Amino acid sequence: MEDFKINISSDFNNKLGGRFIRIGTYSGEAFYEKLLEPQYLKAVKANEKLHIYLDGASPYGSSFLDQSFGKLGRTHGKSKVKEVIVLHSSLYEWIIDVITNKLWNEN
Repeated sequence: MEDFKINISSDFNNKLGGRFIRIGTYSGEAFYEKLLEPQYLKAVKANEKLHIYLDGASPYGSSFLDQSFGKLGRTHGKSKVKEVIVLHSSLYEWIIDVITNKLWNEN
């Protein structure tokens, strides 16, 4: 059973914004502050995985992804974040690739 999970479309919003809260609603910054980092820290404390479901929300702009998933990797360590987070999607495999291989790449 997944004790730690985020379904972006139902737990946050199905229409995603840009990078910062000051620019508009449902930004990457808001997602990071309200859901992503708090749930990540709870999962780490419990020594569990955090499952994140991407389907149902759009658009996934580069600014949203960098300000949320990129910031998580920069703040908490990319390799540690990769160990904890499990990304799920049947529609957005390319987003999973961007997050894991570009934003969370150690190089």
